[in-house]
Amino acid sequence: MPVVLFFVLLAGNPTGGRLNSDLTGAVTDSSRHQPLPGADVVVLQAGRTITRTNTDAFGHYVVHNLSEGSFEIEARNIGYHPQRFSVTIAAGGDAVVRDFQLAPSPLQLQTLEVQAPIPVAIDTRTGNQVFKQDEYHGAPSSTTSQILQQAIAGAARAPTGEVHIRGQHAEYTYYIDGVPVPAGVSGSLNELFDPAVVNQIEFQTGGWDAEYGNKNVAVVNVSTKVPAGGFHADASSFYGAFKSNGQSLNLSTNAGKLGFFLSGSRQSTDMRREPLVLDPATGDVSNFHNHGEDLFGFGKIQYLPSSRDIVNLDLNWSRTRFGVPYDSTGGVFLDDHQQDINSFQNLGWRHQFGDPNKQGADLFAGFFHRNGSLKYTPGLNDDAQFVFFPNPTPFNVSEDRSFNTTGLKLDYTARLSEHAQIKVGTLSSVTRGHEDFVTTDQNGNPGPASNSDLKGSDIGVYAQTSIVPTEKIEIRAGLRFDRHDAPFADRQNQLSPRIRLSFFPDPANTIWLYYGRQFIPTNVEDLRAITSVAQGGVAATPTLPERDHFFELGLVHRFPFGVVARLSAYHKASSPGIDDNT
Repeated sequence: MPVVLFFVLLAGNPTGGRLNSDLTGAVTDSSRHQPLPGADVVVLQAGRTITRTNTDAFGHYVVHNLSEGSFEIEARNIGYHPQRFSVTIAAGGDAVVRDFQLAPSPLQLQTLEVQAPIPVAIDTRTGNQVFKQDEYHGAPSSTTSQILQQAIAGAARAPTGEVHIRGQHAEYTYYIDGVPVPAGVSGSLNELFDPAVVNQIEFQTGGWDAEYGNKNVAVVNVSTKVPAGGFHADASSFYGAFKSNGQSLNLSTNAGKLGFFLSGSRQSTDMRREPLVLDPATGDVSNFHNHGEDLFGFGKIQYLPSSRDIVNLDLNWSRTRFGVPYDSTGGVFLDDHQQDINSFQNLGWRHQFGDPNKQGADLFAGFFHRNGSLKYTPGLNDDAQFVFFPNPTPFNVSEDRSFNTTGLKLDYTARLSEHAQIKVGTLSSVTRGHEDFVTTDQNGNPGPASNSDLKGSDIGVYAQTSIVPTEKIEIRAGLRFDRHDAPFADRQNQLSPRIRLSFFPDPANTIWLYYGRQFIPTNVEDLRAITSVAQGGVAATPTLPERDHFFELGLVHRFPFGVVARLSAYHKASSPGIDDNT
């Protein structure tokens, strides 16, 4: 059934007049003359924000649909002094070009006023929500999943820790500097990285281009940044109730064409997953075995060999250990332990063809590798509860699962003119791993076991176009083909058309209509092996990919008194309807 989402955020002021021109340019470092991707570009009139945008990977920006009149435009970037210019938009004139050269700002210690709200802006042309790190001063214990839960309208945290978006269970994909990070082993609670490494996060919860496949109920585009300037280091620590504590250390330098950023953190707590409960036997308040410890490590190397090339290498490793408070209200003694280890290595290269001062064609190649493991060990004194029918003997189950996913994202974008562009590409990956389950009864005697190899692959090919016949209308259309191979499910295919029609009557309003066919494959992992053993050799029906028809109607409106509102209604028909895709 249709669902409606609504939220408001601080923003700016609409303008009147005839809409006829764009504002474009580039933002660079004044000392190194290197592009500044992710810089914030704000257009103001009479002291109020009209609209805002961000620079692309090569430091370029475009502001569409401005009326005639006088404006001020300001460029901002973390670690640089902001720069502001006055511009005049003439009636019926060509696009106005305004470049910025930002001067690095020396780091100075200063008092910060910590505010609770997550700073999220709305892109008034797409309706996407955008989180900016330079406007956020979160607690040291903040995590990336908490930012998702607090920043996305329609996101909620499940009791087990994962994020549900628009009612769907974990059907979202992270992209780090343009390269996807595949999902980990189901049940894993690892964070990808410390929020300190984030420059900007763009959340897409509808209106997806054909480029985005697989788990795309939400696409989380994360851009990271190497801070400006020479060598810099900072450390922090915190302590709280239930023995909560953590430490972090960040190192960075950015000189010439090469820069790097290293981040490491540790967090520990005795309130990992569940609240306190009453002991059913005595009525006393008890905190069941609920300890957890997280380690995160992230490294980024950025190399700019020329004004037309950008190379990013992102490295991550994280480990989560915690006691599983399973059945903590049922009076059954359990002292279980789980360890998840996840890592990813992303290498992205973007090359621009033609004039480096203009937005021409570009080629992007991203290579990614994802490794993950999950080990679950019952406590020595656990009350065995798992039964293999028809044998009535209860068993404890140990779990050892791991996987490796390797893939490639390759696409080419050609901007034919100010009114048309095309993009073609592919996203393909191969997964290998294993799932081992071992059981023992209450006396430690071995029981049934299973060992399964994980073998699967995903291949996606897409083509899409953007046509802008006038400043008030944009048409985005595309076609995507997916092929999915997973254990027991055989080969699954789908051809998915997508189209979005956007109408921009003025800078204060955006209206869009969207239809997209979605193909959401299951994880390559498959728990049917141990399930089959438990059911006396009777195998369950394999989990098949979810195939959706997605319809959406959306509106973004900017009020004169400094508020932006987004209203969207959507209808999704799924077959089969699968809440948990694993």
